Amino acid sequence: MQEIGRIVGRYLFPILLILIGLSLLLFSQGQTIWYKLGGAGILIVGVLGFLFVKGIINRQVQVIVAVVIAVGALFLAFKDYDVIKDRLAYDTKKQKIESHIIQRLKDIRKAEVAYQKEYGAYTPSFDTLIDFLKNGQVSLIKRFGALPDTVPTEEMARELGLIHQMPDSLTEEQVIASGMIVRDTILVPVDTYVFDQSDSSNRKYKLYLDSLPYVPFGKHKFVLETGTVESGGVTQSVFLVKDPKPFANQLMVGSLEKANTSGNWKE
Repeated sequence: MQEIGRIVGRYLFPILLILIGLSLLLFSQGQTIWYKLGGAGILIVGVLGFLFVKGIINRQVQVIVAVVIAVGALFLAFKDYDVIKDRLAYDTKKQKIESHIIQRLKDIRKAEVAYQKEYGAYTPSFDTLIDFLKNGQVSLIKRFGALPDTVPTEEMARELGLIHQMPDSLTEEQVIASGMIVRDTILVPVDTYVFDQSDSSNRKYKLYLDSLPYVPFGKHKFVLETGTVESGGVTQSVFLVKDPKPFANQLMVGSLEKANTSGNWKE
């Protein structure tokens, strides 16, 4: 029994090193080359230990080779750390850039949707879009008064002549107090309508209208394209905005193939 214990004690450590080295190599898929070389080094040390125990190599050879491999393992560990550190820095930069780009694409989408509501089609020109945001106005229709219980819809109220334009001689309060039902069309600045208070509260980064065409952290512009598609027998305007020189993943919003204003990121 003592002899068995002595033999197990002699072979246990090199066998453990061999098993660890093999495990590192077998499960190294997706790891760096430095990680794989480190696993190979542990395997070699284990094999040398086993050969020494078997008496195939002497102590001097084992020590020399083990020291060389140990120094190499330290070097590989340092290189692997550098690779991991660089990867973390890359991922942090990528997340920052993509976050700014997504915000910019959302802003362009909001502007395009407002432009399409006002003019019936999207614009392929950033200059036109920015001028619309800075100097344009959108028409809003406000209704004052309440429909009678016997008239459930505005369409019926219009057919019955119950809805009229806002009289110039009355204020909103007087109209409501009189029980009249009127509609009034008002014009509001585009920028304050599109980027209202709710937009400001949900915004991560400050809005600069003149920067809309430019990809954040890049020296190039977004590509903006428009077109039309047939959907259900109806011709609809479509647009697509994309980053032509992506840092990593290409981000885009809209589509030229279907009436869709979604982005290709997780919203």
